[in-house]
Amino acid sequence: MFKQFIDKIPGADVYMVASFLTFFVFFVLVGLYLWRVDKGHMGQMSRLPFDDSPTD
Repeated sequence: MFKQFIDKIPGADVYMVASFLTFFVFFVLVGLYLWRVDKGHMGQMSRLPFDDSPTD
């Protein structure tokens, strides 16, 4: 069924590859951000809803 759907749309393979690359690049960038972000900042953000002290 899926093969018939792909065959009827001209250029569908381009759309599939583009959507996969978008998905892959997004998660690679999020992974790099999480790896490089300051751990102290992450700790502060994780406590933010429960912490009543000022952030400054």
